[in-house]
Amino acid sequence: MRTLVISDIHANIDALMAIEEPCDSVICLGDIVDYGPGPAACIEYLRKLEIPLVRVRGNHDNALAFWVDCACGSAFKHLSVITREYMRQVLSREQIDWTGRPETIVTLDLDGLKVCAVHGAPSDNLFRYLFPDTSDADLKAELELSQADILLTGHTHMPFMKEIGGRLLVNVGSVGQPRDGIAKASYAVLEDGRVELKRVKYDVKSAVASLRKLPLEKAAIDELAYILKHAKMPPH
Repeated sequence: MRTLVISDIHANIDALMAIEEPCDSVICLGDIVDYGPGPAACIEYLRKLEIPLVRVRGNHDNALAFWVDCACGSAFKHLSVITREYMRQVLSREQIDWTGRPETIVTLDLDGLKVCAVHGAPSDNLFRYLFPDTSDADLKAELELSQADILLTGHTHMPFMKEIGGRLLVNVGSVGQPRDGIAKASYAVLEDGRVELKRVKYDVKSAVASLRKLPLEKAAIDELAYILKHAKMPPH
């Protein structure tokens, strides 16, 4: 089995379509919506996949579907609120409901290994951030809580991989809005019990051009465009 693992698409269809990995199945770790210009296109792309798709719900999917706070970082929150209001206008009720259907954590058996898929962390499925500099002690606690051989997470938009105590934690980063200074779509491939983190170039100019067409205030669009171009927040 060759499985593509993606997370944090954030309505960036250009980035999503740039991933051309041959695979037998897809795991999506959530946050399909908010920030980007193509929420409907991303939702329909995933809904129409001809191979098995396993999803977990992200905090932004949760906020859209259930009209609750996404509880994201303060630097990005205003952008999520502005774009979510727009998405509630352009998405159908069925599309919005679809984003909220998955569970917030799923355990799978892949190639004889127990794999746990979650957006944030086993201790807090939607909201806990696991960064590259999170302590090994904290990462070990999450791995033990998952009781899995491989723990797959997203949420931070920063890919990394660590093996601790014979278990592997993989943060696959973000497809649609990386924040680690590398403006390429980030994802992972799981095959025969091995995980590889990968990056691919996508048409950032096209994504920014689509952003410019949204009926949002210019300041917000400028911030979102900067993040796509530079994979980090603009200086303030």
